[in-house]
Amino acid sequence: MNDSDKPDEESGVARVLKAAGGRAAPADDMKAAVRAAVHAEWRASVAKRGHKRVWLALAASIAVAAAAVWLSRPYFTAPGEVVADVSRAIGDVESSTGSWSRHSVVLEDSPVHAGETLMTGAQGLLALRLPDGVSLRLDHDTRIEVVDAGHVDLLSGAVYVDAGTTPSASRSLRVSTPAGVVWHVGTQYEARIVNGATRIRVREGRVDVMPEQGTAQSAHVGEQLLVSTSGNVERGSIAPSDPQWQWAAKAAPSFEIDGRPVHEFLIWVGREVGREIVFLTPECKAEAERAVLSGSVDGLAPAEALAAVLPTTSLRSEQRDGKIEISLQSR
Repeated sequence: MNDSDKPDEESGVARVLKAAGGRAAPADDMKAAVRAAVHAEWRASVAKRGHKRVWLALAASIAVAAAAVWLSRPYFTAPGEVVADVSRAIGDVESSTGSWSRHSVVLEDSPVHAGETLMTGAQGLLALRLPDGVSLRLDHDTRIEVVDAGHVDLLSGAVYVDAGTTPSASRSLRVSTPAGVVWHVGTQYEARIVNGATRIRVREGRVDVMPEQGTAQSAHVGEQLLVSTSGNVERGSIAPSDPQWQWAAKAAPSFEIDGRPVHEFLIWVGREVGREIVFLTPECKAEAERAVLSGSVDGLAPAEALAAVLPTTSLRSEQRDGKIEISLQSR
């Protein structure tokens, strides 16, 4: 077929359509049904897309929340204020803060925060420097919670408190035990949990034990109290130089001897070994106050430090009757 045939073909189609007449329009109810069906299908499609967006949004929200919790987890166990620092750590010593945190190794000179739990293992010893010059030491297999600068809870094992010779240190620390709260008055003492009972030993000064119920108890130098879980109290005695105090001396912070007079060093040794320092003559006391030391005794126990240092001076020592007697070396 060529272009000249198209007019005749188009006119033929027109004649056929004219003969057929107009197409019948759909009834109104049919149009309404079709419109409703189409609208319903559209709404279902939109709803599916909406549900999908909701689930995607919810999943994204959960992921964001989880990420926020993970990133902010240190804040849930954030340590409290610094209330002490570590003056000596020997063997296995760990700390933790909060029930969700991991244990971390305790190092010397590291800070201790309120809310921390400190633990020593079978070979561990720990000494803390608290405000007002108080030294708090932990024996092997000990666990304490540091509540704040003036309060610790003894959970297991034993602690040793040395309030020093500073008057302001008096009664500045209370130790909670199963027997009650222990207050000290310018003292050195040990509190130990033994098979559920609490044993208090006093090396210097006085301690008061304040139970939640019952009568308060006091113990003085050389005394010990054993308070049972039922509140019964047994009294005994222990000498300040008894070998059972040696763990506390081993945990003692090192004494910085460099530039210090021999006299100060000897007083430190005497307190740590539980023996009185006695100068046999005024001349040897004057020499102890005049002579100045140099070097270091870091890592040595007090008795070991005494044996190492005194031979470098013109003084000598001898232990007798619970005392350390100081005299001038013979020439």
